[in-house]
Amino acid sequence: MKIFDFFDLDISKQNQSKFRKIKLLICSLLIIIFFTIIGYRTISLASINKSNVSNKVYAGIENETIAKSLRGNIYDRNNKILATTISTFSLNVNPQEILNIDQTIVKLRKIFPQLEEKYLYKKLNTNKKHINLLKEISPREYVNLLNAGIEGLKIETKNKRIYPNNTLASHILGATDIDGNGIAGVEKKFDSLLQGGSDITLSIHCGIQHITRKLLFDQIKKFEAEGGAGIIMNAKNGEVFSIVSLPDYNANNYNSILNENLFNKATKGIYELGSTLKLITAAIAFDSNLINENDVFDVSKPLKISSRIINDFHPLNYAINIPEVIVHSSNIGSAKIAEKFGSSTQLKYLRSLGLLSMLSLEIPELGTPQVLIDKKVLSTMTISYGHGISITPMHLASATATIVNSGVKVNPTLIKGKTEKNNDVIISNKTSLKIKSIMRLVVSNKYGTAKKAEAPGYLIGGKTGTAEKINPSGGYSKKENIVAFTGAFPMNDPEFIITIMIDNPKGQKFSFGHRTAGWVVAPIVKKLVTRVAPILGVNPQLESSSKFSNNLLNYKIRGKNHGANL
Repeated sequence: MKIFDFFDLDISKQNQSKFRKIKLLICSLLIIIFFTIIGYRTISLASINKSNVSNKVYAGIENETIAKSLRGNIYDRNNKILATTISTFSLNVNPQEILNIDQTIVKLRKIFPQLEEKYLYKKLNTNKKHINLLKEISPREYVNLLNAGIEGLKIETKNKRIYPNNTLASHILGATDIDGNGIAGVEKKFDSLLQGGSDITLSIHCGIQHITRKLLFDQIKKFEAEGGAGIIMNAKNGEVFSIVSLPDYNANNYNSILNENLFNKATKGIYELGSTLKLITAAIAFDSNLINENDVFDVSKPLKISSRIINDFHPLNYAINIPEVIVHSSNIGSAKIAEKFGSSTQLKYLRSLGLLSMLSLEIPELGTPQVLIDKKVLSTMTISYGHGISITPMHLASATATIVNSGVKVNPTLIKGKTEKNNDVIISNKTSLKIKSIMRLVVSNKYGTAKKAEAPGYLIGGKTGTAEKINPSGGYSKKENIVAFTGAFPMNDPEFIITIMIDNPKGQKFSFGHRTAGWVVAPIVKKLVTRVAPILGVNPQLESSSKFSNNLLNYKIRGKNHGANL
C-alpha cells in the first residue's frame, strides 16, 4: 500500500475532492516538517564539526607556538636542571568593562589579600583600557578568578626563565632578558641553540659546585676578604666540574643585581697570582734544556736590577737547586732561573700555555691577560714569580692541567663530553714528571709553603702564591694581597685540578696576623679534596705504595722550616 492510501478507504466520490485537498495539505506539512528536521540537524552537525575543527586547529597552532617559544633547558653533568622555562599567568584588567568597582575590589582582595584596597581603587578608577595588576599569578589563583566571574579581566600567558638553584653557578648560567634572549653566560653563548629548543648539558657537577661555593664563602668570611674564585677541573680533558666566583647573585634576579656581584672573578678578572707562576718558570727551565737539573742559584743576598730590589720573605744563606727554589718559593732563585733562559724562551712558553691570550671557554665573560712583553731583564725576572703578568684563575688552572697532563695542552670546557682531541705537546713528559714531583713536595715536605693543604691519602700537590694588589692609581698596595693556590690530585696520576684565589684577606688572631696563601687558601684545598674526592671516585692511597713511588721523583730538600707564610 502506498503512503496515504488509507485516506481513500470508504470515501464517497462526492467527498473525494474535499479529502484530496486535505491529503495534499497533510503531505505538504509532513514534507515541511521532514526537511525542517533534516535542515536543523545538518546545521547543528555543521556547527559542532566547525567548532571541533576550529578547536583542533587553534589548539594545534597554540601548541606549536608554545613548543617553538619554549627555550631549551640547561642541565648539569648528571642531568639536574640548572635553567628551564615555565609558563606563567599575568593578571590584567580593562577598567572600562567593570560594572561595579567596589564589588570587583572585594572579589579581587579575597583571592589576592596582598593587594591593598587603595591600590586597587587607584588602578581601577581610570580611563585606561589596559592595566596590569599582577605580573605573575599561580594556577590556583587563576582558577579562583574564573570562578569569581569578574568582568573586564584578561589573563595573559607568558614564558618565564627560572633557575631552580638560585645562586648556584649563576655566573656560568648568565641570564635572559624580558624577551627571552640570552644576555650573559651560557644563556648568551648558546642563545641560538636554546632559542631553537635545544638543551645544553654542562660539565658542571651541582654537588661539587655547592661544596666549592660553601667552603670558599666560609673562608672569605673568616678572613674578611672581598671575594674570590674557585675551580675544579678534569686534568685530562678540561671538563670544569666547578667554577665559583664570589660574591655571586641569584640568577632569578639578574636585572636587579649590582655590577660588582655580576663580575666573574674566575674567568673575567685578571690578577697577578704571585708565586704560583714559579711552576711555569721551573717547567720552562727543565724543558728548554738551557739549565742543568743540578745547577744551583745563590739566594743569600737580595738581587738588585736597575732600581728594583728582589728579595725573599725567608732568605736562605746558601745556593739552592730548582726543586728547592719552588719548595721554598724563592723570588731570587726564580729570577735568576728566568735570567738564564731569557725573555724570548719565556714568552714562547707563556704563549704556548695560552697565558698571552683570551681562553676559548664557552661563555662571553672572559678576560685577556696583561703581560709585560718588553723583553727587559727586569720584566723577565718579575714575570718568573708572578709580577708583571695578570691572568684569570681559569688561565692558571688550564696551564696547571697542561703541566701535569704529561705536557699535553688542556683546553678548559663547560660542555660535558665535548670531543676535541688535542695533540699539542707543550712540555715533555719528562719535564711534567719533574714538576709533578716538586708540586707534591710543596704540600708534603716540612719546608713546603702549602703544608696546610695536605690531606692524608689523597696525594695533593701544588703551589701557593701571595702578591700585593695593584693599586688602580698605580703601583702596589702594601696592605692588600691576592692569595692563590693551584694544584692537582692525586699527584702520582693527576685526575683533577684545583685553583683557588681570594681577594684581599685580612690577618686574624687565629692566623697570628698572617694573610698569605699558606694560611688563607691552603686549608680550603684540604677541605675541598677531602669532601669532593669520594664523589669524584678518587680513593685514598698510601704514599709508600710502589705505584706512587714509581710515578714521582724523590728530590731532597734542604732548608729551614718557614711554616705556611707564602
